[in-house]
Amino acid sequence: MIRLALPLLLLLSFGQGSVSAQDSASTPLQGRWVVTGGEHGGKPMDAIKNGVMSIVGNAFEIRTASGNVLNGTLRIDASTRPFKMDLVHADGDVWEAVYETTADTMRLNYVEKGGKDPRPVSFTTSEKTEESIVTLRRESLQK
Repeated sequence: MIRLALPLLLLLSFGQGSVSAQDSASTPLQGRWVVTGGEHGGKPMDAIKNGVMSIVGNAFEIRTASGNVLNGTLRIDASTRPFKMDLVHADGDVWEAVYETTADTMRLNYVEKGGKDPRPVSFTTSEKTEESIVTLRRESLQK
């Protein structure tokens, strides 16, 4: 009986069909994330606090603290450390990022693709790069 219950439980947990590597890698990112801080050019970016990033499947929506809305899809590569993420905006812009998560925090460092800097490889910025770090906290489902 237990042998039959485990596959059924796994099937119910992941839905029908197989789970792609992309879906599996994006699972920890799912939900609503609130910006708690940022850094650009080695200096704090307090103006972005309280922005929100929502991730459902491979789709994202960013609502900036200033009221702008950005939508697009995520491409995840969890085969490297730090993990890589491309945020492909609906307008065609692409942000190349590295990211890390815990149960309730996410940190990413990104640049605009095609700019002067390649994809970041760590979580530091300096006045010599266009890298931007954003720190987010997962919003609790319970209020």
